[in-house]
Amino acid sequence: MFRITNGNDFDFIGRHNGNDYSFPKGQPVYCEDAPAAHIFGIGQPDKSAVLARHGWAAVTASIDQGLRILNAFTFEHVIPAYDAPLALVGGDDGYGPAPVDQDAPASEDGTDGSPDQAGAVEVPRRGRPPVDRLPPAV
Repeated sequence: MFRITNGNDFDFIGRHNGNDYSFPKGQPVYCEDAPAAHIFGIGQPDKSAVLARHGWAAVTASIDQGLRILNAFTFEHVIPAYDAPLALVGGDDGYGPAPVDQDAPASEDGTDGSPDQAGAVEVPRRGRPPVDRLPPAV
């Protein structure tokens, strides 16, 4: 998480993943890592895409002018201190993609029909019939 202060003489609103992030002039705000990296190019050596996205550097404004605007923001990486536990129960619960055998022979049932290529085939567990061979519902 970053604590970001806008040192410019204007308020700024950036977007990430369909959400607006407001950076009022002179006021510090907190912003998570991914939106901060996208909006301000944190961790990216080339800031030209960020400057162009916000209109801070274009045909009428040089990269130096855009960098002056970007450099007026201050960034402090902080570790949030929670005064209560998170609502998430269990954290990593072990759920993930369905189990499949990787690089299974393409001739197995259940592939995408490309016999010349290897694919991933779901292997039914012992004692359980494959889903497509279940008896009809009564």
